[in-house]
Amino acid sequence: MFTLPFLLFPTFFPIGTLAAFLLLIGIELLPPLFRWRPLPDPQPFDLLLLFWLLLIGISILVTADPELTLNKASGVFLGIVIWRYLGRAAQRPFPWHLALLFYGLLGGGFIGLGILSADWLAKSGPIAALTALLPNQQINIPGLGDGAAHPNQVAGTLLFYIPLLWSVTIAHWQTHKNWQRIILALLTLMATAVLILTQSRSGWLAGVASLYLLVLLWTAVLPPNHPQRKTLLILSGAFTLLGIIAFFLVGPERIASLWQDPAQETAIGALNSLGFRQELWRWVIVMLQDFPFTGIGLGSLQHVIRRLYPVMIDPGYPLTHAHNVFLQMGVDYGVLGLIVYLALIGILLMMLWRTARQQTRWRPYALGFAATLLAYHIYGLGDVLDSKTNLVIWIMYGLITSLHQLNSKPAEVNPAPASG
Repeated sequence: MFTLPFLLFPTFFPIGTLAAFLLLIGIELLPPLFRWRPLPDPQPFDLLLLFWLLLIGISILVTADPELTLNKASGVFLGIVIWRYLGRAAQRPFPWHLALLFYGLLGGGFIGLGILSADWLAKSGPIAALTALLPNQQINIPGLGDGAAHPNQVAGTLLFYIPLLWSVTIAHWQTHKNWQRIILALLTLMATAVLILTQSRSGWLAGVASLYLLVLLWTAVLPPNHPQRKTLLILSGAFTLLGIIAFFLVGPERIASLWQDPAQETAIGALNSLGFRQELWRWVIVMLQDFPFTGIGLGSLQHVIRRLYPVMIDPGYPLTHAHNVFLQMGVDYGVLGLIVYLALIGILLMMLWRTARQQTRWRPYALGFAATLLAYHIYGLGDVLDSKTNLVIWIMYGLITSLHQLNSKPAEVNPAPASG
């Protein structure tokens, strides 16, 4: 906890940030080296994570913008430490639930601050009328610029909770007491309502996709004789049919036309921001071709793209990220870094699927986190969670790792998926 403020706001007090780096490195390396604690249990992603750390070091060395890189590197370093700590500290049910509670409270705090200080957008008339009634308090925190939260960032943070809430609601709707079901339903509906209010099209797309994927995952994991499976099959069929009908109602020609001319009006407002993204992506891809092995330097996109490329975007608009999580990984860490990142996500999804199949107790959380990972990367096709709230990503990775450890305990593994 001592290191948290220094690594979240590294440029505010650089000496404290350096001390925090050294302290965490000592905490990670000295106890195993001197056998003060046993080595952590091996994980399927250990070698990939080690290779990714090497790529992070290279990306730090090649940067031309040390201040930007320090800000990004400190957040990544803090995140990896949290991931590893939770992976070894929450290997029993009670500590894991405590960590999950902290994850929920932290996200609730971030989302609450976002609602209070969001610079709400006016894309859809009825929704804009509702957001106009919300408070707009500019909360100034060191390292956060003018304190305004972008609704897209609020939507991205919500996506780390909505699939999990829906998954737990699906699993426990028939088994929990009335007051517990009411609380679950209220939390789930409130989070979903705030996602709608953000008017983030990438957030909406990812939210709908996460619910569809969640239903498919639950349908696939439940045994054929489970009483809820028929309902889930009907739901998944209805979702699929609605998607097909929507696609043909809009039409491929209309979709192609919107891609070529995003300024057209639609039911969810004009897609002008798509044109901005197209221009940005074009030059980010060129940048990735120019720096395929090392990347451009961690977190330095906003300076490098203006310095080296004739990007046709208002000079006053801050290009802090690539508006695509995969392109962002590529320019930060190089092509190898992007491959390692995709492999890490794939391994985490396999760990969650194994847990969901083998443990009915942990199934709602495993499927909820799996849908969350998929939702974030659908959201990541058009946006990147590039704020202090991305701390929730690393906590989620730690919870997934410790959940896999809980599932791997010999006394708790079921020989086959249960029917309940």
